[in-house]
Parts: sequence; C-alpha cells; structure tokens
Amino acid sequence: MKIAIGIILLVILVLVLRVGELYTQLARYQRYWDRVNQKPVGKDDLVYVAFGDSAAQGIGASKPDKGYVGLIAKQLAEDQPVHVINLSRSGAKISEVVDVQLPKYRELNIKNKQIITLDVGANDVVAGELENFESDMDSLMSKLPKQTIIADIPSFKGSRYARLEDRIIAANVIMHRLAKKHGVELAGVYDNVAGSHSPRTFSADFFHPSDYGYKINWAPVFWQKIKQADGSL
Repeated sequence: MKIAIGIILLVILVLVLRVGELYTQLARYQRYWDRVNQKPVGKDDLVYVAFGDSAAQGIGASKPDKGYVGLIAKQLAEDQPVHVINLSRSGAKISEVVDVQLPKYRELNIKNKQIITLDVGANDVVAGELENFESDMDSLMSKLPKQTIIADIPSFKGSRYARLEDRIIAANVIMHRLAKKHGVELAGVYDNVAGSHSPRTFSADFFHPSDYGYKINWAPVFWQKIKQADGSL
C-alpha cells in the first residue's frame, strides 16, 4: 500500500512540475518567435506567415518549433529557403487577430511568395463569448489575405474542457458556413483531434497538444491544404 501511495504521489508531483514548466512556455516561446521574426527576409525566400493563438506558438510542445508552425516550416524548407513570420500570441481571440496581428502583417508589406495559416476561436469558446462569435469571425474572414488557410476549432474531447464540446461543434458550424461565404480554405483539425485524442496527444495541462498531438493532428491537415493550394510543393 505504501509503495502504491508513493507511486501515485510521484506521478502527481511530476504532473505538477510539468504543468509549471508548460506555463513558463508562454513567455519563452513568444521570445523565440520574436527573434525568428526579426531575421531578414531573403529575396528568394518563401515566406510562411502564421496568425493565431497558443497553438501557433507551439505551447505544449517540448520546443517552439515542435508545434505545427515549426513542423510545417521544416517541410517547406525541404525544397526552398523559407522565412517564418509568426505573429500569433498565446491567449489570442478573434478580435486580437483582427486588431493586432493583421495590422502588423500589413505593415510588413511582404512582397515574397507567401504561405499563410491561422488558428483562432478556441479562446473565444472557452471564455463563453459565442454571442459575438459569428460577427467577429465574419469580420476576420473578410479581412484575411485570400491564400490564408484557417483551422476549424479542435475537439475538446478528452481535455479538461470536454464539457464545452457542444459549443465547439456550434462554433465550427458557423466557421464552415462563413468559409464558404468568403471563399476561405478550412483545415479540418476538429475531425483529426476528435478521432485520435488520447493522453499521448495532450500536454501536461490536458488542453494544449503534445509534440505527438501537433505531429499527427495539426501539421498534416494544414500541410494537405497547403499542397492542394500550391501544386509545386
């Protein structure tokens, strides 16, 4: 009995330490992407622009470039020089993308060929802000660069927010309807996550993806859409 209790206490301690480490990622990963963003763009570089929230930051992964943005950048770099500009921010809601991230992007006045991805909306759902979800998402999609590939909101099954799954489904119905209206390409992250969620796909906080979760649930869906949009990849 004492051994069993000891093992349980050890597991709890490890989880607590891992959750604590995860929350230090918020500032560390932002600094990492800020440094990446400051690198000069080569005249022949393919520019990969990422908008979004903590998933675009790679929160939950063991390193910032183990999130889906880093994984996609690595795949793109197999065939050409790639410059990453990650304008995402942990905790971002739809309004943050419209009011902060898109204006920053326009200020950059990028002339190079671009790949653009976005994930946003999960924080709006967690905050219970569905009253304005449709109007905010409508405004966002109307302002996005036309080649932007946007993820629908991932399933919360198996996470600590599993009780909000009905909200996620309702929000995604809205997103799919608006995507057709605006001609925006959607990456179906929801189906991937819902079909393969397990403790292995989550980080220690049972919300953000792990390295494995980003690798199997996020990056492949975006990559498929990117290849469909650009036959040269």
